[in-house]
Amino acid sequence: MTMKDITSPESIGVSLVDGDSDIRHARQIMLRSERYDVRSYATCAALLADPRSRDYACIVVDINMPAVDGFELLREMRATGWRGKGILLDGLDPEGKLAQEAAENGDKVFDRNIGDRPLVAAIAASVDRSWSSWTAAG
Repeated sequence: MTMKDITSPESIGVSLVDGDSDIRHARQIMLRSERYDVRSYATCAALLADPRSRDYACIVVDINMPAVDGFELLREMRATGWRGKGILLDGLDPEGKLAQEAAENGDKVFDRNIGDRPLVAAIAASVDRSWSSWTAAG
């Protein structure tokens, strides 16, 4: 499978993984209102079990997921040939050691409580492979 064509907003695929159903649902609605094609999952294992998840260019995932964490999810996805980017959400230290580890694969770590506009801007920057266009203000 190949990643979705990203030439139009309607075709940008985002996989969203969060164990909190309220947060997951709210972000899914918000991203769909921004015309993203969103698939959401309650666990990393659920995303890994879905072969269609490899077609999506960006994964937004809480780092601290049970069983399979956000970093392990991205490692496993890349082992299957996925070449997208990850946005890892962390509540402790989004600029520390975790951010350095994420940067090794071109991923980014942001505060778990990132607002809607900055999250949309981060997704757009990850999809066009140019984090340089991302700003905290969105």
